[in-house]
Amino acid sequence: MLPRQRKRGRTSRRDPDPPQVVDDFPCPLPVTRAELDVIETYLGAAIDALLRDLTR
Repeated sequence: MLPRQRKRGRTSRRDPDPPQVVDDFPCPLPVTRAELDVIETYLGAAIDALLRDLTR
């Protein structure tokens, strides 16, 4: 018997068991300028689009 395949895509807001993100770091982690540059270079357009959608 084959394993059951999971649905792909976004989770429904009515999903009874949505995934949870847990941040269990003991304190804030520093981010260097170089790390911010990498994030901006590779994810800048996607982050801008997400933030634009939030302000609508």
